Amino acid sequence: MGPVLAFHRISDDDAARITADAEAAFDLIDQLDREGEPTGDIDKAWDGLRYLLSAANIDLDLYGDLDPWAGDSDTRVWTATQVAAAAHTLTTTPYRVLDEHFDPVAMDDADIYPEIWDTDFCRAYLREHYESLSAFFVSAAERNSQAVAMFH
Repeated sequence: MGPVLAFHRISDDDAARITADAEAAFDLIDQLDREGEPTGDIDKAWDGLRYLLSAANIDLDLYGDLDPWAGDSDTRVWTATQVAAAAHTLTTTPYRVLDEHFDPVAMDDADIYPEIWDTDFCRAYLREHYESLSAFFVSAAERNSQAVAMFH
């Protein structure tokens, strides 16, 4: 099993707690997802989406300097302003813009994780997680919330 990337909506108090102690996010994890709200879990689509966003010249860095291979040890807190900016970017960039840059050979050559880019389902997989991510950020922005990104 490889790393998956998830975003969770957090309160200002949670953000302060996580900023002071990154491991606090892992203590809070079960409480962060709220029933009825969009999930920010993008599974293993994180590197494919990062690749497509970059190829499309979309300025949205999903995980910054987080190391997907480090395990459950690091978090990235997104301020409410960053969440709103991400929501705007995602809603004004339909997935078809990213899909224009889908190139399985180039993605394999660039070692984009996971190694699925020549399969029949991968484009739908990326689109599904992009749309899910967009819904998550819009929902968090509507609540003027911060978010935390973490690899599991």
